[in-house]
Amino acid sequence: MQINILAGGPKTLWPDNLFETSGDWIGADRGAWWLYQHGIPMQMAVGDFDSLTPSEYQELTTHLSAHKIVRVKAEKDETDTELALLYAQKKRPDHITVFGATGGRIDHLLSNLWLMANPVFKDIVDRVTFVDRVNHIAYALPGNVTVHRQPAIKYLGFMPLNQVENFHIIDAKYPLRLTSNIAKMWSSNEFLEDTVHISFDTGIIMITQTKD
Repeated sequence: MQINILAGGPKTLWPDNLFETSGDWIGADRGAWWLYQHGIPMQMAVGDFDSLTPSEYQELTTHLSAHKIVRVKAEKDETDTELALLYAQKKRPDHITVFGATGGRIDHLLSNLWLMANPVFKDIVDRVTFVDRVNHIAYALPGNVTVHRQPAIKYLGFMPLNQVENFHIIDAKYPLRLTSNIAKMWSSNEFLEDTVHISFDTGIIMITQTKD
């Protein structure tokens, strides 16, 4: 099962043909409104919906049945994207792709990209990707990992989210060998072939693929 989440980030960063993506949809806050506006059926809508006007929220609730919309208080510990991921995780999907979670406020961006460091998501870490028009962000667990090049991608980067040991970038343009953790984004690497291999013993690595 594939689940897609649309959050409320800028529409200018949406990938082309976003709504042709296969799978079930979840709307997070204003992302739910946009799914509704484009006629995309959704499993649920979740958030505090503070980005919607009262009339927009009323229209959305009229469109969705009561059990498909979950409104929470604005004063909460979880972000709207996090709540959507928590629901998606319960469905035990094969993969979760999150759109609309980049751009705009930097605190929202960092919060979203570091969600996989939360132990509550330990069962889906390597099954979640964040995607926009120019970026593809995935996550890896310890072991020997093969990174597959995304179409039209040039740059490759790696960011430890927590304590990572014995991190090796094996066959990229710029190999790397670290025995102890350094909290640094190892960016602007490149593929030499269609795959790159990495290995590490502990922690979580965020893998970014991006283009200008």
